[in-house]
Amino acid sequence: VDGQVFRVHCNEGDEVRQGALLFEIDPRPFAAALEQVQANLVRDRALLNRAADQEKRYKDLLDKNFISPDAYGQVKTNRESAAATLRADEAAVASARLQLEYCSIRSPITGYAGKIAIQRGTLVKANDTNALVTINQVVPIYVSVLVPDLTLMDVRLPPANGYLRV
Repeated sequence: VDGQVFRVHCNEGDEVRQGALLFEIDPRPFAAALEQVQANLVRDRALLNRAADQEKRYKDLLDKNFISPDAYGQVKTNRESAAATLRADEAAVASARLQLEYCSIRSPITGYAGKIAIQRGTLVKANDTNALVTINQVVPIYVSVLVPDLTLMDVRLPPANGYLRV
């Protein structure tokens, strides 16, 4: 998400575990947006309940021929519209929660923190390709080694314990 770095939870050279919190982006605007869409959800749930009660009453009136089918159709449309609005509100709440989660940047792997490119107060943007920090993975570590021709056969034959000495 776009925002200002609120906290930096690691230092250069620190060992970080997978899932460890590295940075926090100021969550206040995202928390406020979540509260707003949650309030809309509560309001629209109440409107749907009212529309459902109204539809039930109008259905009884339609069955007794006290209202026209067109009048009942309008009330039914209002209930369906309120139900659709409620589903949109639920999606907005899920989206706002996700945006709030994105305020916490966690390590994808276990390793050691390299140079930290940002500090507290730095403005960051979503989808920015610049790295905030590089995590260097050391376990497992892969190494390429040039082997002289004279010892190539020793490397090709599997050792008794399953490991080669380096």
